[in-house]
Amino acid sequence: MRRTNTFVVRPRSEQDAELLHELLDASASLWNELTYEHRQNYFDGKSVWDTADYRKQYVGVLGSAAAQQLIRKSKRAWKSFFSLKEKGEHCSPPGYWGNEDDGRTLRTYIRNDQYTLEMGDRSRLEIPVGKELKEKYDLGYTERLRLEVAGVPK
Repeated sequence: MRRTNTFVVRPRSEQDAELLHELLDASASLWNELTYEHRQNYFDGKSVWDTADYRKQYVGVLGSAAAQQLIRKSKRAWKSFFSLKEKGEHCSPPGYWGNEDDGRTLRTYIRNDQYTLEMGDRSRLEIPVGKELKEKYDLGYTERLRLEVAGVPK
């Protein structure tokens, strides 16, 4: 059974589309930086788990919970890699979500207690954003990015 809710989102305005793009691009950037450091440590024979604290760098854009969730998912991907390798299965280290020049895979992970979902004729999803993006896009302190969604929640 899948425990992940996956949605197709439609921003309600051009500003919302820009905000969403910045949020997802920052998520991909955080994932890629973590992956790069993990991979460098792995191939250099160092501990994969000794990485810089990227959460502080991205909390202003992503928000604390989203940055923390991405870091957790990255660790889980590496634990899974080592588990498969230990079992003798052929596997590769976790990969990147594209690059800045060729385009990143725009996605993110949001903890289930951090978003609000309302399903119906006009389904919507509200997700938190970091303080820097709130200031840039004139969102209030408690406001969230509101998106129209299509999908089947679990």
